[in-house]
Amino acid sequence: MANKSGGVPSKHSSPWSHYIDAAFGFRDHWYPAFFGDELEEADVSNAHGEEIANIRTEVILGERILFRRVNGTVYAVEDRCRHRGVTLAARPECYTADTITCWYHGFTYQMNDGKLTTVVTDPECPHIGKIGLHSYPTAERAGIVWVYVGDGTPHPLENDVQPELFENGITVAPFGWSKVVNSNWRIAAENAFDPGHAYIHRNSELVIENKVPTVLSNTNIKHNNGMEIVDVGDGPIGVKIHRASGTPVWEADAAEGVRIEARFRPGDPGVMEGMVPDISIWLPAGVAVDPFPAPGVLQFEWFVPVDEHRHRYMMTWAKRGLEGHAEKESFFTELRETWLQDVPEKFNHDDVFAREAMAEFYDEGDGWERERLYGPDAVITSWRRLVSQRGGTVQDSSRAWARRDLRS
Repeated sequence: MANKSGGVPSKHSSPWSHYIDAAFGFRDHWYPAFFGDELEEADVSNAHGEEIANIRTEVILGERILFRRVNGTVYAVEDRCRHRGVTLAARPECYTADTITCWYHGFTYQMNDGKLTTVVTDPECPHIGKIGLHSYPTAERAGIVWVYVGDGTPHPLENDVQPELFENGITVAPFGWSKVVNSNWRIAAENAFDPGHAYIHRNSELVIENKVPTVLSNTNIKHNNGMEIVDVGDGPIGVKIHRASGTPVWEADAAEGVRIEARFRPGDPGVMEGMVPDISIWLPAGVAVDPFPAPGVLQFEWFVPVDEHRHRYMMTWAKRGLEGHAEKESFFTELRETWLQDVPEKFNHDDVFAREAMAEFYDEGDGWERERLYGPDAVITSWRRLVSQRGGTVQDSSRAWARRDLRS
């Protein structure tokens, strides 16, 4: 039977074989590339090409993409010269704000559409005006630069983000945190959405320092009981978990006479109240946690495929109901002074540890067959089935040409 990756039969026979095939991710989706404040306005090289211009590169779905901001707008092109395939970003030359010139033979391309405009070493070259770099559609919203990795006309960005991100009345921080993690994007997505993985956070520094009630697990979350599949019409596709509908596990026996207990429970003296977050996961690879890390604050996370072994882990935060410049700046200050450092370093670092610990098992290929899932994994298998049905075109390894990230 042909799968949805272009007619190539899957090697796997599971109900989510299309998902297993997507080691590099899914094409024809918008992905967050970086935060907008991380790319300044373009500058230009001198006549000898000695001044490096402002550019940024990211590897997404195995494709290395070069970004440049021109008059406020971010453009993106393939970071690979059409002549001999060298990486333009290795020695960037930009003699005008809206072009990039290959350092090897002087092939010069427009940033807005990738077209070859001149060749410094052969001004009469017949390729001029006839060939070019692949150009990627971009958008900049909610403080993030997004890039569409796919073919044809992109669908609306709103279809590929957490619905809360563009919600009316919400203030999203114009900055965030990111890191390349040595695990596949699917492992990261499942880790973030796993109701049983709360167990690893019972000893997280953030939980202890802020007295956050954190269960060992939530069980009995399944269809029609705390889990909702969202796939209606032309809009975001995902899975929602309403944790309050599940059965919280606050204590359990690890062995006879050995009782494991959550450090803090709702109602305990001095605990942070109002912290039973709902979690949702959305195609192609984003999560919303509401609330976290404090009441009234939302945390957004993304797991952007770099290649088959790595993903870029990104996160930012938002708050509803802020009015006026002063309230928003106060929220941003709170984030910069506290949560921007504490959440990644004192909480989500445990998730990174878990993802990298699972990487070898799943990178070997047969981990998907050898795993033995249990009750709370019902939400994970629902996600896998949904993505297998609705994820779209699997990124083929032959198109994932950039196996080395210059910034790693």
